[in-house]
Amino acid sequence: MKRIKDFEWKAILLSDIFDFDKGNQNNMGAMQNGNIPLVSAKKCDNGYKAFISENGKKLYDGHCITLNNDGDGGAGLAYYQPNKMALDSHVTALIPKFPMSKYTMLFIARSISNQRFLFGHGRSINSSRLRIFKLMLPMNEDGLPDYAFMEAYMKGVEKRLLSHYKAYLKCAYDTTSKN
Repeated sequence: MKRIKDFEWKAILLSDIFDFDKGNQNNMGAMQNGNIPLVSAKKCDNGYKAFISENGKKLYDGHCITLNNDGDGGAGLAYYQPNKMALDSHVTALIPKFPMSKYTMLFIARSISNQRFLFGHGRSINSSRLRIFKLMLPMNEDGLPDYAFMEAYMKGVEKRLLSHYKAYLKCAYDTTSKN
């Protein structure tokens, strides 16, 4: 498999591969506790702010990317969301225009987050900026985004991380079982 540095990278319009839908949860005080994740413009925890019950506002099915429009240090961060969720009004859902794997979306979310320096309090993300936003992606021999490589790359990252965590847990378990 080619290494990430061996690819030609090209700027692609985000709007060529995703539709955008801004969240609409905006009255936090009126929300009831429940089991639906509420994704906000946080810079940690995959954006999860709370768990709420249905309140008549739009819910998202998951298998999409969320993008923080603004926020204290979180503007421009993108997260892959696997589950049904609600989005607050400071977050935009990026819904793929064609079938895309979880791993490809993880790669793209990271590519988007790598450009977060473009945004902040004085320059929040809005629909007109999203329409012209470009992200850098690796290209295949045909000059198209190499989605197969992106998927394989992220599967490799996941495998390495899981191996690391398993070794850590084994070490921690071996240490505690000897006491």
